Amino acid sequence: MRKHFAVAALALALTVGSAMTSMAAGFVSTSQGMKYQWGDGTYCTNNWVRYRDHWFYFGNDQLMRTGWIQKDGTWYFAADSGELQAGLLKINGNVYYMDSNSCKLQTGDRIIGDEMHTFTENGTTDGGPYVYTEWNSDGTIRRGTKFGVR
Repeated sequence: MRKHFAVAALALALTVGSAMTSMAAGFVSTSQGMKYQWGDGTYCTNNWVRYRDHWFYFGNDQLMRTGWIQKDGTWYFAADSGELQAGLLKINGNVYYMDSNSCKLQTGDRIIGDEMHTFTENGTTDGGPYVYTEWNSDGTIRRGTKFGVR
């Protein structure tokens, strides 16, 4: 009887112990903001997370970043949802170009459509036109055309 009880107690302890250490990875909403918890229970810190084909960045405080993000000398832009953005973006009235593969801010001469455009870290410097993506304050997306000033 004691042997069966000891085996049952050990099996229960192993089951409970393994359940406590194997957590599902995913986003966690906290009072400070959104975090990403790895499967081992730790939070993403100063690193990128790829989730459903979108990239997100979490800072030293483990919170998801939005807006402009500078990492390793490169600029990125994340929407209010935290997703990194790519392509032509209109942000605060300026048009920027983010690489479609790396989501990094691109500067210099770039061919868009069939036209050459010049981009600086402060946006475009030529006359456009540009088809851009912009986020409204209510979180909806608006696409439009901007004509720059030469």
